[in-house]
Amino acid sequence: MMKESSIAILAMLLATGITFGLYQINFQGFTHLTNYSKTPAYDLTGTRLYSNGTLFLQIARTAGPDTYGGFIVLVQILYPNGTVLYQWNAQQLGHISNNDIINQFPLHPAKSDGFALVVPLGQNATIILHVPFHINPGKYIVRVYDVDGSYSAYGIKFQTEVTVE
Repeated sequence: MMKESSIAILAMLLATGITFGLYQINFQGFTHLTNYSKTPAYDLTGTRLYSNGTLFLQIARTAGPDTYGGFIVLVQILYPNGTVLYQWNAQQLGHISNNDIINQFPLHPAKSDGFALVVPLGQNATIILHVPFHINPGKYIVRVYDVDGSYSAYGIKFQTEVTVE
């Protein structure tokens, strides 16, 4: 009985060591422990902008902590040269009507909480935003900022290019 227990403990330690070692070699080596689950990531594929000023922001949160949502604090529409055409700040995003948020998965919905737009991990939602003027045809950039303050004033930015016809 003692021999089997010793072999089981040794095998468990060996398997744990191999798993940890291969993971760290694959992601930066042993000098820097890597945990990609703490950095939020968004996919904006499917975002559409119309000439009447309606933005369908298709946002999917694909990475980050699952214990709380990602906090979107700034959405911008920019010209290709980087000049801001229009933007929604945290105050505006924190007060979006529930009718303008279409969640693909209803269990943990994206929502406005009064301070920002909260997008839970794994949620795929369409947020309908309105620019108060018409937009000329052409190419534009839609940029979204998550509130991770360790990177810049607004946080981590994610963007996609859209065409208005």
